[in-house]
Amino acid sequence: MRARILSSFLPIVLDPNGVPTMTDDTAARPTNRLAPVALIFAILVPIAGAVLGHLTLRQIAQTGEPGRGMALAATVIGWVGTVAWFVFWGVLLSTLRGLTG
Repeated sequence: MRARILSSFLPIVLDPNGVPTMTDDTAARPTNRLAPVALIFAILVPIAGAVLGHLTLRQIAQTGEPGRGMALAATVIGWVGTVAWFVFWGVLLSTLRGLTG
C-alpha cells in the first residue's frame, strides 16, 4: 500500500536493464548559478553573501529555478555573520577603550 502512495508522487521508470527507478523532475533542471556563489560569499564576506542571497531569492521567485534553500541559507548565514562581525568589533573596541582609559 505504501509503495502505491509513493509512486503517485515520484514516477517509477524502468531503466535499460528493466530495473525500476524513481525519477524526480527537478533533477534535470540546473540550480540557479548565483545560489552557490552567494553561499560561499556568506561564509567568506558575510554582508556580500547576504545581499547576493536576497538577489538570488528574487531571481528564483521570478524564474522558478531550483536553489531556493541554498539562497535562503546564504541570506541567513550572511546576516548572522554580519551581526556577529559588528558585535565582535564593538566588544573589542569597547574593551580596548576600557583598558586605556
